[in-house]
Amino acid sequence: MVLSLPNLATIPQASQRTNNLELRLKCDKPLGICSADNRQSKTIVSHQYAAYPLSVSPVFRLDGDFDSYRAYLYMMSTSPGLLAGDEWKISLQLEENSSLYLTEQAATKVHSMPIEGTKATINYNIEIGAKASLEFIPEPLILFADAVLEQTINIKIHPTGQLCLSEIILPGRLARGESYQFHHYLSRLQVRSTSGELWFTDAMYLEGKLNPFTDSHLFTSSPVLGSLFVVLPEADLAILSASIEDLEAANCSDMTVASSILPHGKGLLIRAIASGTHKMKMYLKYALNCVRRSNHQPPLPYSL
Repeated sequence: MVLSLPNLATIPQASQRTNNLELRLKCDKPLGICSADNRQSKTIVSHQYAAYPLSVSPVFRLDGDFDSYRAYLYMMSTSPGLLAGDEWKISLQLEENSSLYLTEQAATKVHSMPIEGTKATINYNIEIGAKASLEFIPEPLILFADAVLEQTINIKIHPTGQLCLSEIILPGRLARGESYQFHHYLSRLQVRSTSGELWFTDAMYLEGKLNPFTDSHLFTSSPVLGSLFVVLPEADLAILSASIEDLEAANCSDMTVASSILPHGKGLLIRAIASGTHKMKMYLKYALNCVRRSNHQPPLPYSL
């Protein structure tokens, strides 16, 4: 019996995919602008592919037409969390004039990986087109004892595009008294223009068991870590920074927050620490609404 191997060039593209999730969004009116100035237009999903364990919700929109141009999506996982050897690859593309608010259905649990050298990885590739807007507000990452997570985020953004990207890190199952028992967390972020110009990079390496500062009052009283990257064209960053750091207005006076202007004046980086997850999420929502107000956009609803 002779077995013939298939010509790889003839294999359908779907079977050659390496991403767990692919999303492409566009404005439904080619000549329109998906914005509050043109409420007849809407952002729609033009391409979607999902493989285990990731999936995405149907598009939903705010009540009424005040913010109906923006697509709202939940990213979901059918797995119990990230295990040793897991690798999630996520591709997201926003075409010209589209607008997306993306969040997650639940926190991501990074489980124990007691075998030395094992880890879980997440890789994001994101492209934001001209006058497009992405608000990516994930749920918290929870680093269990002996967990290792390494993450890369590569973003290409048009000079007129906008980005709000947040992150919340819990250094253990805090309600169980587990804190900084993971091995390490590493995240690398790189933001370039769509023409390839490097705008800025950021890297965070968070040591777990070997962290010499875990017994300090700063870490024990405020164990929840938060970050928000804001890229805005032609924004008054000094005014925006002042409003974002107004903790009394945010009703978060018991938090610690600091912001700095990104290289080339492209936007802001905000770092925050809090005593609990609810407080951090409340503050990040306030900060995002500050950004929206600076763009004369409607605030997030209370339910999000």
